[in-house]
Amino acid sequence: MLTAAREELLDNGWDAFSHRATARRAGVDPATVYRRWPTRPRLAVDALLEMAGNAAPVPDTGALRDDLASFLGSIHEVLLNPRLLRLFHALSIATATDDEELREMVRGFWSSRFEQAGKMIERGIQRGELPVGVDANRTIEQLVAPLYFRALVSGEPLEETLIDSSIEAVVAPTSASPTRSTQS
Repeated sequence: MLTAAREELLDNGWDAFSHRATARRAGVDPATVYRRWPTRPRLAVDALLEMAGNAAPVPDTGALRDDLASFLGSIHEVLLNPRLLRLFHALSIATATDDEELREMVRGFWSSRFEQAGKMIERGIQRGELPVGVDANRTIEQLVAPLYFRALVSGEPLEETLIDSSIEAVVAPTSASPTRSTQS
């Protein structure tokens, strides 16, 4: 059903998105969809969260800058895809509701994604590429923010140079610190 919901959002957008359309596409009774997802935003968020978790895998290349470039490159590709960008816009709309449970679901998703991606930063610390004490989640947040801001808020172009400048803006100042971890 989540695949059907994603396809419905991709094909018809948020305004036409509904439980009935999702049920029709999935070949199930609408009551089945309503029972599991009582609101349209919850159905959309679950569909989007499942997709987003697979869209930008967390790499382990053995070098921090390569990991970050690969990770941001995946996000960049997703955000350049008009169909997938529509899904992220739908997620933004869904989080603007007064439903605190829904907002908490979305926050939980992003928190989980930052924790997963933060492993790249932690490995960089272990290899001595970053100083001990760097906040992994905060660093990932700072790295991805420019891409998402341009794609979802400002509408500025998503040039590939944004990936390199985002990495430099976050990694260069922290890697200049003299406090390093030693490899065991």
